[in-house]
Amino acid sequence: MNDITIDRERLWSSLQKLGEIGETDDGAMVRVTGSPADAAARDTVVSWFEDAGMNVTVDAVGNIKARLPGTTDEDPVMTGSHIDTVPHGGKFDGVVGVLAPLEVVRAWNDAGITPERPLDIVVFTEEEGTRFGVGLLGSLVATGKLALADALELSDGNETVRECLASIGYNGAGTIDLSSATSFLEIHVEQGPILDESEIDVGIVDAVAGITHHRVVFEGTADHAGNTPMDMRRDAYLGAAQFALELESIATSAGEHSVGTVGKSTVSPNGTNVVPGRVELGVDIRDIDSKRLSHMIDDAKAAATNAADARGLDVRWETLLEVEPTDLSAEIRRRLERAANSTDSTYRTMLSGAGHDAMNVAETVPTGMLFVPSEEGLSHTPEEFTSPEDLYRGTRVLEAAIRDLVGGPHAVSSPLSEKHPDSA
Repeated sequence: MNDITIDRERLWSSLQKLGEIGETDDGAMVRVTGSPADAAARDTVVSWFEDAGMNVTVDAVGNIKARLPGTTDEDPVMTGSHIDTVPHGGKFDGVVGVLAPLEVVRAWNDAGITPERPLDIVVFTEEEGTRFGVGLLGSLVATGKLALADALELSDGNETVRECLASIGYNGAGTIDLSSATSFLEIHVEQGPILDESEIDVGIVDAVAGITHHRVVFEGTADHAGNTPMDMRRDAYLGAAQFALELESIATSAGEHSVGTVGKSTVSPNGTNVVPGRVELGVDIRDIDSKRLSHMIDDAKAAATNAADARGLDVRWETLLEVEPTDLSAEIRRRLERAANSTDSTYRTMLSGAGHDAMNVAETVPTGMLFVPSEEGLSHTPEEFTSPEDLYRGTRVLEAAIRDLVGGPHAVSSPLSEKHPDSA
């Protein structure tokens, strides 16, 4: 029986090399879709895939698929994530989900192992939604939840998706066929503090929270800050502030996994000596339970109306994004638990409050997610960090789980036969 050794130094070195592409002077990452940094990162990852003996294809929305052939032509096992970043982001978000499975392939090559089923690593386009305003774009197209033609015509005001992908040479043909996969696994940094604080090696995700985004606009009257008495103002900012505090109360009382955030505000005219006449808020509301999520949104709308009425304001509510909560495969979860036990790794079952490509894929393919710790829970920041040892432990669990799924000389059991995800 061949030994399989995850090379932690090689994995860490690859992550650091990719992290140099798009890195700013202050150590932040800026690697948005279609940028020169995105092109260079894609080229680098593709070269690594090819060096590992994988066959690389690119679809029409820029999704990259690298296949390690198996000894059979049976349906593949899939894994993957993304390599685009938010502005001023970190080096680990998404990237771990691409480089950890690449290290699995490299380790198999070192051990002279060929799986029975092919293994596909997918790099999804525009997961963050930073440039074109639609997060999880590549997986939305791959799962048929967004028409390819519509995706290609999305624009940032300067270029369409079609134009930007053509400019960097990643405008392929067709779309990735996820329906043929027997299973999908995504390893990701937690982006929260639970694993780090509890000193647990990995988290096995059983569900992903539903996500909704809303634009809430309060309209009042812009007035002189010195000559307008306090009781004669229609201050849009105060209405927005009252609403933000009420949203905090709504989310806090709704449930353990309920969250509500006012993450963006635009104040007009935005002058120190001017009473704000208009405030536009970007509101994020999430929950693991669809009914509770719906109730939170209704309560938030009522809170916005009450805040506006109390100050003589007009208010407008527009829903921009609605993603339902997603249960992940119980069978894949059991495989991950077995893999953690086989590598002597501690684990806990947990939820994901962040959205991931896996939540789209889960509607088509039995899907699982594996979390590795984020130091102090930080993510979407240059301070985002997962230690080499934590990456190593997580990649060992990933390798054992993938080996179980693809079959071969080290398989624990036969690959999945189910073609649709079960209820977690």
